[in-house]
Order: sequence, then C-alpha cells, then structure tokens
Amino acid sequence: MKPIQYKDKTFTSYQQAADFIGITKTGFAKRYRKYEAGEYDLNDLFYDGNYHLTHLIYYKNQKFSSHAEAAKFIGITSVSFNRRYKKYLRSEISLENLFKKPKYTIYPMPDWHGKIFNSKKEAASYLGISQNTFTQRLRRYYNGDYTLDDIFASDPLELQKKHSKTMAITYNGHTFETQREACQYLGISQSAFSARYHKYLSGELPIDELFRRQKH
Repeated sequence: MKPIQYKDKTFTSYQQAADFIGITKTGFAKRYRKYEAGEYDLNDLFYDGNYHLTHLIYYKNQKFSSHAEAAKFIGITSVSFNRRYKKYLRSEISLENLFKKPKYTIYPMPDWHGKIFNSKKEAASYLGISQNTFTQRLRRYYNGDYTLDDIFASDPLELQKKHSKTMAITYNGHTFETQREACQYLGISQSAFSARYHKYLSGELPIDELFRRQKH
C-alpha cells in the first residue's frame, strides 16, 4: 500500500494499520480497497468502533470500556479479545475465561538499527528463516541470552557457533574441545569465558585476550 497518514501517524503496511486499529490484516486490506475505490473516507478506513464494548465490563475491581483496554490487561491482541467477547455474549464462556491470561508470552518487536518490522513473519521473511526460528531468537533475547544483533543474524550457522558450549580451538599447543575445558584452564567462570568467546568470534577480541589469565 502507499504510505498514508492518520492522526499524525504514517502507515506503510496493512499490518501496521491493522495493529493500530485492532483488526486483522485481511480486514484492513478489505477496507483499503473500498477506500481506494472512493467508497470509504479516511475516517471510515481507520474506524475502530467495532471494537468498543457496548457495555462497561467490570473484572476484579477494574473497569474496561474498550477491547483494547481489556486486551492489554490480559496480554492478548484486540482481535483475540473480540473473539472471546462474542463467545461471552453468547454465554459460551464465563467472565473468568473472558479475562483468562494466555499461556504464551507476547514479545514486543524491537527496532533494529532504525528498521521497523510490523510482525515476526515480516522479520523472518527478511532474514530468510522460519517464523518459528525467529520466535525462538526473540524469546532468547528477552531472556537475556541473545543480543539485538543475534536476533537479526543473517547466518544461522555463525549464530549457532557463537552460542555453542562446544568448540575446538588450539592455543599454545593445547586444544580445548569445550568452553568448560577453557574455563578450568584459565580459572574463570563459564559466563566470563562465554562473554570473551562471543567477542572473539565476532572479531572484537584476539586469541591472546581470549585466553588471558586473570591477575590475582
């Protein structure tokens, strides 16, 4: 789609606009076609009235007047809450199930050197990896195991090598098969050696610094 402005925001993709409104990408694409055909104006295109609750909902001393509020409280998307709400109105689920927390964790998409991805699928496609692989990287990033550049690494083999606990490296005639062996040789913790090893693999640290003994 062509870039379009609404309320001081610029939207460059269906997904970005859909997330802003709280509808599906397909739903926004249908609206956009009507907008281009002159059937919808800009306010129609970005109308979010379908996602306002017809009645206030109270849950555990909290008051919710929109799907977006309730969805944010639960930790799900507005679209997901809308599906639940329809079931709730038909008495298919209870109030507790309407506000049930998801078993999965939603990880926000970080910006990468100024590049913004609107979805995990878009980022995975850009990197040429599966969405499942990208999700695993994202989870490890938020767990503190990966850096931002690790998430967007273009070479999966190098990334695996960087974070592998095994290695085969020779220094001063001694071959170390694992990081643990190197740690014992140097008398430092594995986390300390791992930090050095990552820098060594990225070319930031020479091998002499990798095997530098701590001064006591």
